[in-house]
Amino acid sequence: MSIKRSTLLFTLIFVCIPVAKAFELQSNLVSSNLPAPEFDAKAWVLMEMNSGTVVTGHNADQPMPPASITKLMMNYVVFQRLRDGDISLSSQVPISEDAWRAEGSRMFADVNTRIELAHLLKSTIIQSGNDAAIALAEYAGGTEYAFAQLMNQAAAELGLQQSHFENSSGLPAEGHAMSAHDIARLAAAIIREFPEFYSWYSEKEYTHNNITQKNRNRLLWKDDSVDGLKTGHTEAAGYCLVASAQRGSQRWIAVVLGSESERTREKQVLALLNYGFAAYDAVRVSVSDEGAVSAKVYGGLADSLEMRAASNIDLVVPKNRQKEVTVALQYSPYFEAPIIADQSVGLASVQLGGTTLAEVPLVAATQVDEAGWWKQLVDSIKLSIHQMMAD
Repeated sequence: MSIKRSTLLFTLIFVCIPVAKAFELQSNLVSSNLPAPEFDAKAWVLMEMNSGTVVTGHNADQPMPPASITKLMMNYVVFQRLRDGDISLSSQVPISEDAWRAEGSRMFADVNTRIELAHLLKSTIIQSGNDAAIALAEYAGGTEYAFAQLMNQAAAELGLQQSHFENSSGLPAEGHAMSAHDIARLAAAIIREFPEFYSWYSEKEYTHNNITQKNRNRLLWKDDSVDGLKTGHTEAAGYCLVASAQRGSQRWIAVVLGSESERTREKQVLALLNYGFAAYDAVRVSVSDEGAVSAKVYGGLADSLEMRAASNIDLVVPKNRQKEVTVALQYSPYFEAPIIADQSVGLASVQLGGTTLAEVPLVAATQVDEAGWWKQLVDSIKLSIHQMMAD
């Protein structure tokens, strides 16, 4: 997008530490004038996917029973193992007696048979088969308990601090919980990392043993922009739903936990999604699109340093206000060699109406090595003159 850019030159001593490529942005929010919906549910959250910005929520970080939404994390771990080559979609998975005896929603797998892994995986995604979830966990983890530890490990790696798993299915267990915010972040990880499997969440029915079951996410029939993800229900959890929708280039993820009925959770999640699209715009700011940023270098083989933002900046702004977004660049008027590539050399601050929405480091685009002794001597004289004039 086109943005206004201002530059503030300042003198700093920068430590020569490379900046990680995947820089974590912390976005502040300028709220929309459109009021957010309120519900009679235990918790909810609405998150824009690319920035991870939460625009409204209630008890969003409170751990609660997630019921079958648990299967999103079970799916995520299976997706990882498929990607790493530890298992394959064509693997024949044995159905144990424990899997066969699973309570709640089932695909009706026969005990002591073998079923293709892809078929079981689709069961957990489309019709939420608890028997399929247990069979997959036993196959991929050795035991369901061991697989639950893999789920907890994956949650920790994703930074899901309010999630803990005791099983793969979401059946009630002490300490088994997720927060609405964690669920939204997990959904985003699935969409981002495993697009080849994410399309399965939009499939509307599943057949096994001549029994066809419908996808429990009824929003797939009610709104064409909704393309996933998962429902859940137990007496302890209430009626739960996480759904994602894409309209144009924007994608929002909504979660409702502890609603009173299937129909109510659908209305609530759809209201959240509609609110996100109506009230906000998702914006990606690229500082490099606004032209080169450079500064003088003394004592180096090169006389100038090209700088770039460590990453693009994804953020959310109130509807139709993206043209008001500005970027302020802060960096020293000069640097001294040596400078290593990706060294932090400044800061890009994205602002809207006086509010800083996000910040990202400016880094050296290339390495600048020290020059020979003669150029270093000449440049040191030039730098001394520059500093005296600045004083």
